[in-house]
Amino acid sequence: MATDKTGYVSVGARIEDKVMPDRVIFSIGFGGRFDTKEACLDDYNADRAKVAAALVPFGLDDELTCRRYTCYAQTTRKRAIIVGYDYYAYGTVAAPVDSIDCAAVWTALNTCGSHADMNIRFELADERAAEDVLIARAVERARGNAQALAAAAGAKLGGIKHISYNSRPGDYGGVYCAAMGAPDGVSGGLGETVLDPEPIEVECSVDVEWWLE
Repeated sequence: MATDKTGYVSVGARIEDKVMPDRVIFSIGFGGRFDTKEACLDDYNADRAKVAAALVPFGLDDELTCRRYTCYAQTTRKRAIIVGYDYYAYGTVAAPVDSIDCAAVWTALNTCGSHADMNIRFELADERAAEDVLIARAVERARGNAQALAAAAGAKLGGIKHISYNSRPGDYGGVYCAAMGAPDGVSGGLGETVLDPEPIEVECSVDVEWWLE
């Protein structure tokens, strides 16, 4: 017997969970001010070499990626006389959390003699995979709510009319430690640095429409 699918029920559901980050990213901000452009470049190359050397014991020196080197003149306001040059560049090193000793790498970077700014970020390597784990739970929750609505209306759920998946905009992750000097226990330290990442909140939401029978 054919079913007259003239009505439907629409339900949305959201599932939230917490997942431990599986990737760490060390960020290095190079920079300085010197009398000449050549001196800026020399300082950058020397600083980058110190950072790379600090990463060698961990097998991460090849993972150091530097970009956006920029050097610009500093001038007086009135006569636009060049009084020096500033430069900046950015470097990153990414690795799986469970493959390295994050605290040891952090200490090595902050004690290698570089004057670069250092920070560390923990995040999810595959954000979508973390969300996909929650999809089945979100659909099941929506189905339960839809069945309750259908029963209250004296009907039964039929097949799915429409389903959509909504991803949360933005990145999952955050900066859990940032410093411009040496870690605790080293001359000039900024106090104890805690590198243990906190769980990252992951969410998945779906909108589902079922035909009513």
